[in-house]
Amino acid sequence: MKNIVVTTDLSEESLQAFATAREIAQAFSATIELVAVVEDPAQAAMIYALDYPVIPGSEIQDQLRTKVRRDLEDFKKDYFDGLRVNVQVLEAESSVHETIVEFARRSQADLVIMSSHGRAGISRFFIGSVVERVIRECPCPILTVPSVARENV
Repeated sequence: MKNIVVTTDLSEESLQAFATAREIAQAFSATIELVAVVEDPAQAAMIYALDYPVIPGSEIQDQLRTKVRRDLEDFKKDYFDGLRVNVQVLEAESSVHETIVEFARRSQADLVIMSSHGRAGISRFFIGSVVERVIRECPCPILTVPSVARENV
């Protein structure tokens, strides 16, 4: 095992996978590809029913990419210090799960590690599960780490 993809949406729940990813990467002397997917803000606002309008534009996308990259660099330092880690900010041209699957394929990942958010009820119905979709389509094994926080909505 040489290449491990670790995904995050920058939420507290997604950080649950980092300790497991660190242990596996250390055990196999593997490289971690720390990945976050940036969606189109206007599309994300509609999908997640945000309470404010988002006007699409390159300036907003640039700011979003910069913030996500900065957060990933902080995670790299805080959680993966001493390991080989590449930070990847991917732009979703389709769905988040398809972007992750395509990246895993392109990077010849040996393993993808993701945290499940434990959504239930109406939020799961509307948002769905990125993890479930990645599991169905990814060409390599997926390790899911359950989040501590569980949403019962």
